[in-house]
Amino acid sequence: MTPPLPPDAPPHLTSRMPLAVRFCETDLMGIVHHANYVVYLEAGRIDWLQRRGISYDEMVRRNLHLAVAELRIKYRQPARFGDTLVVETTCREIQRVTARFSYRILRGEDVICDGDILLACLGSSLTLTRIPDDIARLLSSPEVAPAG
Repeated sequence: MTPPLPPDAPPHLTSRMPLAVRFCETDLMGIVHHANYVVYLEAGRIDWLQRRGISYDEMVRRNLHLAVAELRIKYRQPARFGDTLVVETTCREIQRVTARFSYRILRGEDVICDGDILLACLGSSLTLTRIPDDIARLLSSPEVAPAG
């Protein structure tokens, strides 16, 4: 059974992105290589932003970057070639210069892995910069459009 969202995560801050496991993402044991889960989480985050009306390209044009400061993944079950997964992405916390996203990767009702990523907002000189107010509002907003 899928565990419920933590009480501190309003449902409107969660988006779900389907994902099909490709053969090139598997290892010699036939399971998804552990490094590919980081790619899945990033894809989920980019999708999450797009669903709220902003592309990462737009942020870059504004000289804003969200750099990974911390990363945690707990692997629970293997995923295999051909599996259809769902990357569930939640913006959990917004601070002055950081945002924390939590993730679950699901296969049906089974949790394949979960984790979180702390992102630091950087300016064009790659130094910490305050998250602009409009971006902070976006990070606490519901979906406004389908991804893509």
